Amino acid sequence: EQIIGLDISRGMLEVGKKKVADKDLNTTIKMIVGDSENLPFEDGSFDAVTVAFGVRNFENLEKGLSEIYRVLKPSGTFVVLETSVPTKSPFKQGYWFYTKNILPLIGKLFSKDRSAYAYLSESAAVFPYGQAFNNILGKIGFIAMENRPQTFGVASIYIATK
Repeated sequence: EQIIGLDISRGMLEVGKKKVADKDLNTTIKMIVGDSENLPFEDGSFDAVTVAFGVRNFENLEKGLSEIYRVLKPSGTFVVLETSVPTKSPFKQGYWFYTKNILPLIGKLFSKDRSAYAYLSESAAVFPYGQAFNNILGKIGFIAMENRPQTFGVASIYIATK
């Protein structure tokens, strides 16, 4: 019926609004400014909530996840696409070499800001990926948690149900 895009960054929303307008989806997709830790929606408002590469940026992970849980309808689905760290050799070693040495150089070359790309690997390294993330989802109240590693474990899709 309706899709709502929410972000705390007005700049990110402007990019999204342009994409929505370019595809003539303004009547289906609404973009609003909002904070993941204080969602401006009633309890049980959504059939599904998705987050792509944003959960690791929640200031308070459990509070943000609890808000998502609150706004989901019973039996609602939560899907997250998030960075993770490969656990199997040789992908694990290749990942660390790439993120510590190559990615910051690419970042400096294209954006003149080496630190922005260093942040990506640092935030992925400290994010509780895999079973640790599923444990947090379970603590919040989610059930039937799944973790589906992608691209040799560089990212993971998490699926959970309220």
